[in-house]
Amino acid sequence: MSALLLLLVAALLAPPRVHVPARDVDFCFADEDDPYLYMATKTAYHFVHGGKTRFQTVPDCRPVQIWMLAAHGTRCPTMQEIHSIRSLTDLKEQIVQNHEGRKEGHLCGRDLDNLKKWKLDDYLLPQRAEVLTPQGVEDMKLLARRLQSNFPELLLPNIYNITSSNYKFRATEARDSMTSFMEGLFGSRSAVLPEEASLNDTLLTAYKTCGMWNNEEKEGSFENIERIRFDNGPEFQNLLRNISRRLGFLYNISADKIDAMYDACRYQKAWSVTELSPWCAVFSKDELRILEYREDLDYYYKAGYGRDINTRLGCPLLHDMMSHFWNVASDEMSNEPAGIFYFSDIVSLQNLLATMGINEDQMRLTAYNYKEMARRQWRTSMISPFAANLIAVFYKCNYDNNRNKVMFYLAEKPVRYSGCQVGLCDWEFLKSKFGQLASNCKLDVCWKASGATSSFPDFIAILLTSFILVRFGYQQL
Repeated sequence: MSALLLLLVAALLAPPRVHVPARDVDFCFADEDDPYLYMATKTAYHFVHGGKTRFQTVPDCRPVQIWMLAAHGTRCPTMQEIHSIRSLTDLKEQIVQNHEGRKEGHLCGRDLDNLKKWKLDDYLLPQRAEVLTPQGVEDMKLLARRLQSNFPELLLPNIYNITSSNYKFRATEARDSMTSFMEGLFGSRSAVLPEEASLNDTLLTAYKTCGMWNNEEKEGSFENIERIRFDNGPEFQNLLRNISRRLGFLYNISADKIDAMYDACRYQKAWSVTELSPWCAVFSKDELRILEYREDLDYYYKAGYGRDINTRLGCPLLHDMMSHFWNVASDEMSNEPAGIFYFSDIVSLQNLLATMGINEDQMRLTAYNYKEMARRQWRTSMISPFAANLIAVFYKCNYDNNRNKVMFYLAEKPVRYSGCQVGLCDWEFLKSKFGQLASNCKLDVCWKASGATSSFPDFIAILLTSFILVRFGYQQL
């Protein structure tokens, strides 16, 4: 009885408890079992490629040539992106202060703790700008090995048979990706001497030599209209408000800060595929889908179906593919390599897709049809992530009419192509579809803009001018 009395007295004398309400949180990214992984052009190839299953086996056919165009593997951000991400150290301190000092903000405790621990990675040093990461090297090596295991008759050569005549390699800025792929294929980064490629390579980067394309890019007339409209529209404006509130700000943070946090999230996820980036906790899944669409809009007009000129700039690459296949179909095999491997960038890859009509939507992407285009074909996460690639395999078949076939793969997945059976096309169909276009690649559109833009590279224009002046000078003597 005395013990009970003592407990009652202690309870009466104890100071009253202060109730601290739990912080209202939107979600807890650290506890997410199924995070959203599709980050537009900075998506890790690890999450989207179809190489976990074998390539298609074509009955009664044997592969005789493989043609590939690939973009660079996972790499470090650009110099501008590095500066933007590095500036997030100050924003991080503000977010922590908002939560712990002002008691504002709606990040859960674990997400806030992870953000507090975030430090600048070595990949964010200015001297590392656009350098291939170890994951990028692995991207290309594994792609090569998967191709080799599926096409051993083409890509398991005798060590003495690896020559520039049997395997053709060429790269522009993606040279490190090319040598990593070569190492995965042959065990050596210099097994084959690649073709020389200039900075303005008219095959691998035709858009860089196109005056109209470059002028429109500088003027910002081709993509910014829809992008600006989308940024001013309800989806993105709600995103700004919700993220600003979630981080504890009483005002909307800038779109530039949104871009920097998005880049910090997706770059880190791409170069460390098994880890969570603390900056990804800033975004809900729906918000990541909005940012993905926002970048899809950019590239739709920059390199895809949004502009007619883009559907023409892939013609040199299509011509190259068709020419090689034409020789193989005609049994002119003496000078034909077993594999042709090109390494460029996602703009050239998207130009080729647009020229070939791959992943074209019936409706155009605009600032106003985000919800209607939820199932769109033009998703940069799927068609042009890091290490994106288009692969075409030519087959000789043992049918009565000896028909040849071509199989297309995008990111190692069969292309659903009108007129073909899940990526498998009759060669006669492709000849009728692309023969005339591929044999007559006229890029005259490059110099018809406003009647003033020249399609010639500057050095050719200078040579022509010099020739005219010299000729005129001689006539005056």
